[in-house]
Amino acid sequence: MKVLMLGRIGLLSGGGGDLIQIENTAKELRKLGVTVDIKTTFDVDVSAYDIVHVFQLDWSADNYFYSKMAKDNKKPLVLSPIHHNIDEVRKFDDTYAFDYRRISKIIFKDQFSRDVFKSFYRAIFDPSKLKPVLYSMFLGLRNMHITSLNSSDAVLVQTNAEASDLEKTYKVKLKKWKVVVNGVGEKFLEDKNYKNHFKFEDYIICVGRIEPRKNQLNIIEAVAKFREEENLDIRLVFIGKFNLLNHIEYTLRFKKALKKYDWITYISKVPYETMPDYYHFAKVGVSASWFETTGLTSLEALFCGTNAVASGERAKEYLGEYATYCVPDNIKSIKDALKAEYYSKRPVISSKIRHEYTWENAAKQTLEVYNELLGNKN
Repeated sequence: MKVLMLGRIGLLSGGGGDLIQIENTAKELRKLGVTVDIKTTFDVDVSAYDIVHVFQLDWSADNYFYSKMAKDNKKPLVLSPIHHNIDEVRKFDDTYAFDYRRISKIIFKDQFSRDVFKSFYRAIFDPSKLKPVLYSMFLGLRNMHITSLNSSDAVLVQTNAEASDLEKTYKVKLKKWKVVVNGVGEKFLEDKNYKNHFKFEDYIICVGRIEPRKNQLNIIEAVAKFREEENLDIRLVFIGKFNLLNHIEYTLRFKKALKKYDWITYISKVPYETMPDYYHFAKVGVSASWFETTGLTSLEALFCGTNAVASGERAKEYLGEYATYCVPDNIKSIKDALKAEYYSKRPVISSKIRHEYTWENAAKQTLEVYNELLGNKN
């Protein structure tokens, strides 16, 4: 079986949660004997593959062209939308905008028009993104997404809530959909002797790109209040790249906070195989994002014996009672959640979760769909 995985333009250089999902799913599928190629361009010979698997629906029109390529070549089309709740996205844009997003929220009330505006801004710096943007201006981004959904032979969602969100947002009835879990990499499953890379421990850790959606500035203020109230010297560690091109103002504010508070440690990037070390010696892993699909970093923290603070209803499908939940635009809510988890015992997650939420399992679930579409019995 030969599978073509298609991701948004710029994915391989910019990274993100969808890149983690694509690369890890592909890696595990190859172990199962599947040939997988990952591409992020419209210039690819689709006819050489048995299955076309498109990742990412939100914000981008790339999926429209990928879907058309698959259907023109009469190939089974699988779509992993990685769809976010549009009400949460709209609230974020309405209340926490920086840079050019301040303009988009004033000019446009429709979320899809805002997304086209943002994509046009990015295309100024990367002409390879211009074609999808121009098409979305004339065809309508929402209409293009509906075409992608209706063209798909199978839609693989991460949660049941995601399937409901898709049908509500686009007013469609999904023909065939299946929950395929996100998971942790094999490095998080190994019994190992963890190494502390700092001279301190029991810190609070936040992993993810430095950008408004990830809400690092509110996390900083919440930790500052927690430290003051409890009179504790709690350290805060951030791991994640800056997104300077799209978030200049937010980046500058984050750097200002780094200078203001000497208890913050910032690391741009660490080798993936050492990430369990950084989680393990933290007491709490916090993800107070304005919107997420599953809260993958919280899951990684739990696998390393670290308490979790998360936001959003969708994360609850994965984390359940293993996390304390916060409201991203409420600093007191974040602070109280951090306090609750900081003083709690470290988690011991069930064997069910350890076996269910892995990329190996995600690949097996994905392969079942591929086989069904190809009419394979095994």
